[in-house]
Amino acid sequence: MKIGIATSIAAALFILVATLVLRELVHAGTLDGSVGTRAMMVANGVIVALCGNLVPKTLAAPRASFAAERRMQAALRSAGLVMTLAGVTYALLWLAAPEAIAQPLSLGALGLAFLYTVYRILRCKWGRADLTA
Repeated sequence: MKIGIATSIAAALFILVATLVLRELVHAGTLDGSVGTRAMMVANGVIVALCGNLVPKTLAAPRASFAAERRMQAALRSAGLVMTLAGVTYALLWLAAPEAIAQPLSLGALGLAFLYTVYRILRCKWGRADLTA
């Protein structure tokens, strides 16, 4: 599944418009400042989850060998799963937890997912066999 440039631009415009609308609602006094912040953070978590869900579905040129292709597919599946779970965790924390708790824990979840993704990329590059695939 490939995401076209028009879809990416539409998603970016949606995020910008949502941010502007929330900011104006906060300035108008319709929304409390923390509600606007939470809404945007929940939206960011959902976006991370959606992007993580798309990772294993990306199509790339076939690798040089069957083993390399297997390693790449395993890396994409596991990194996509971890990013999806991190995005859901991020969104749920901002939805339910107090802001003092949501901020460090949500950033920690994203940071751990990023580190795991880098680990999977390096493991795939180094050519280590993945016995779980």
